Amino acid sequence: MERGFLRADLLERETAEETRAFLQAVVSASMNHRCSRVLVHVRLSNPLFTVERHGVLTNLKKIASDPAHRIALLGDTVELGMSHDYVSLLGRQQGINLRSFQTEGTAVEWLKSRVETEDPGRQQIPEPRLERRERDPGDLR
Repeated sequence: MERGFLRADLLERETAEETRAFLQAVVSASMNHRCSRVLVHVRLSNPLFTVERHGVLTNLKKIASDPAHRIALLGDTVELGMSHDYVSLLGRQQGINLRSFQTEGTAVEWLKSRVETEDPGRQQIPEPRLERRERDPGDLR
């Protein structure tokens, strides 16, 4: 556990079995710590595009059983980022609150935030404020 979220580091992943074992360990740690906010940091690993075969979403759905869940993916290469974007897209289509990030700072900020945003990269535009004007007593409208 780290600052209100679970940090899971995956180094030098090469096989489908390593991916499955890692994700099962992440799910187990999430359940043991009762923490459904998870930062998955993948480094020095091959990108993953065969999501179904590796059981990625099946395992992440177990964390997603908590409505307050958030899962942030972070990689150290452009290829891993593209892979994480793909996994995030598929996960969101299945109701998993899953996002891919380029920097750890933005990932941690999203994990710790209380307000849900549609897209972590998109800046929120505040709603325009309506001014309340006093009516002039002489105005008969």
